[in-house]
Amino acid sequence: MNIPVFLLGVISMTAQASYLREVLSTFRGGELTIGAALFFWLLWTSAGSGITGRYGKRTTDNERLFHLLLPIYGFLGYAGFCMISATPYIVRLAPGEHASYDVQMLMTATAYLPFNLLGGYLFTVGVRALKASESNSAGRVYTAEALGSAVMGVLFSLVLVAIFSNALIALLCPFIGIAAALSRLPGLKGRTYYVLTGTTLILTVTTFLWHGRATAYYYRGQILLDQEDTMYGRLRVTRQDEQVTFYSDASTLFSYPDPETSEHEVHIPMLISGHPTRILLLGGSFGGVVDEVLKYPSVEHVTCVELDPYLFILSGRYLEEQRRDDTRVETVFADGRSYLMSTGERFDVMVMNMPKPLSGVANRYYTAEFFRLAASGLTEEGILSFALAGAENYIPDDLARFLAGVRKTLNTTFQSVTVLPGVETRFIAAKKSNLTDSLTWENLEKRRIERNVETSYVRDYYLSATMSPFRMDMIKQALDDAEPLPVNSDTRPIGYFGMTLVQGDLENSVLTSFLSRFAQPKLLTIFAGIILLLALIVTGLPGEGRNRRGALIAILSVGMTEISLEVLAIMAYQAVFGYLYGRIALLTGMYMAGLAAGASLSTRLAGKVRSSGKLLTYIQAAIALTALGWCAVLAVRPETVPGKIVLEGIFYVLTALAGIAGGF
Repeated sequence: MNIPVFLLGVISMTAQASYLREVLSTFRGGELTIGAALFFWLLWTSAGSGITGRYGKRTTDNERLFHLLLPIYGFLGYAGFCMISATPYIVRLAPGEHASYDVQMLMTATAYLPFNLLGGYLFTVGVRALKASESNSAGRVYTAEALGSAVMGVLFSLVLVAIFSNALIALLCPFIGIAAALSRLPGLKGRTYYVLTGTTLILTVTTFLWHGRATAYYYRGQILLDQEDTMYGRLRVTRQDEQVTFYSDASTLFSYPDPETSEHEVHIPMLISGHPTRILLLGGSFGGVVDEVLKYPSVEHVTCVELDPYLFILSGRYLEEQRRDDTRVETVFADGRSYLMSTGERFDVMVMNMPKPLSGVANRYYTAEFFRLAASGLTEEGILSFALAGAENYIPDDLARFLAGVRKTLNTTFQSVTVLPGVETRFIAAKKSNLTDSLTWENLEKRRIERNVETSYVRDYYLSATMSPFRMDMIKQALDDAEPLPVNSDTRPIGYFGMTLVQGDLENSVLTSFLSRFAQPKLLTIFAGIILLLALIVTGLPGEGRNRRGALIAILSVGMTEISLEVLAIMAYQAVFGYLYGRIALLTGMYMAGLAAGASLSTRLAGKVRSSGKLLTYIQAAIALTALGWCAVLAVRPETVPGKIVLEGIFYVLTALAGIAGGF
């Protein structure tokens, strides 16, 4: 039974990694949804073990039952993946429209419900199948399953993601289950094997065809030109009439041609700068943005930093931009923060075009740590510019708090911060305190004419409307009156929380409305205190079941701590490194490897060491020390690329240690 249980772990990790990657690419990649996905994954698995597992007692041939159900288990994993991927089709989203947070919670709760229920049930079936021949069969099954998950996690991240798309990797789930069942046919008789295996194959093919149709729906009215799963996300390119649109995961990157957007991105910071010669574009350098920068005769060098090299390949295939023929333009494929750490260059204008901070990956470009990096890469006269959510007239309270928090975070580094109103709120930050004193629309229009820069949109009529004294005073007053969020940092990503509430307001989300009331430090502290008090009362009550209650409370607390550490690792990884999509299986794989090692060690010692409450206390102390280790790691701020590499290695080690303690 060790090999079939090992394959159970392989299927489980394949499904989980594909599932979490699909959550990242379909639902904006926020940790709120990832945390919910893991919550429901474990909730339904525990229900499968605790509730449906009771019915396994009536079965005498547990080994045969295990092999019968394995193909169905694999199919349900693939079906859950397809359901997440097809969410736009199921809820009828428009092209480029995001699923609301309420829809995200509903889909993460239901997509893998059958799969996880059956997975929890199969665990108990595996334990019973081993019970006759193995002592401590639960430990053996736990170890074999965790080892299968660990091996697949490493294989997934280091091999499979470089070769196959996420959809093809998910397709491995039913075929592994079918292969495992077929391998047992010579030794196990019965037509049921043929019927279930054949049914699984038919269902898999049917779901595969439906999935192809469902995913095409999202881009209805457009021609899907290209699609590629990379280490950093899922890229898609579509065409509608003469316009080509690039998508990354669930977000629209840019459309081409779209001169209005390109002009708004570039010209205000370029016109504010006195004599811009060296320009840095952090993201968003495609779709005509560089062509707008090159209109300025003073420009000597433009550095474009993009994370995903495949975006450059696709843009060259489908766009016609002047940038490719201009020797002044250099494209660097790197993480923006890593580039700023390693470069010694200084820039006159830095234009950042990163997604809104709706995830840890995006939020890391709006923290105090990033703004310090950005300032170090600017000349003394340098300008930093970026845009976030805005409003033409009335600014809602949550939006005002969020924008005021961003301004407060900028003010920790920059001497001068100006906020421009509009559908998008544009921030202009400068190291010199008086650089934006003369920031009037008349001065900018005068400079545009003097520099002979031809524009269609960012000119007198647009500048005078956007920068009118009334509108400038309105947004300043709104931000001054708002109670700003605390300073946004890598270790306290409050900007991500604030932007999530703003997005939830736009969607009338019940979930984020609840979070805005509940997720307060005082309330959370009280809630934690109540849980601790109840645990102490339950374990302290006298009676025959006192030791049993104490052990159950200890196991419950271990589970809560372990999943908290796993979610923390995911959030911290996104905040520090920013490319979780290609590494999530490796991160969870290291955790599962730790579980397997810890469970194996404790199983071997079970017959040699007398179980006691003292041993359980030591284990919980080890978990607490691991948590403190995370606290120490998160306090480290690597200032160099080699430092980040070392820190990434420590991430994997601590994740494995958390798994070892929990598995033990």
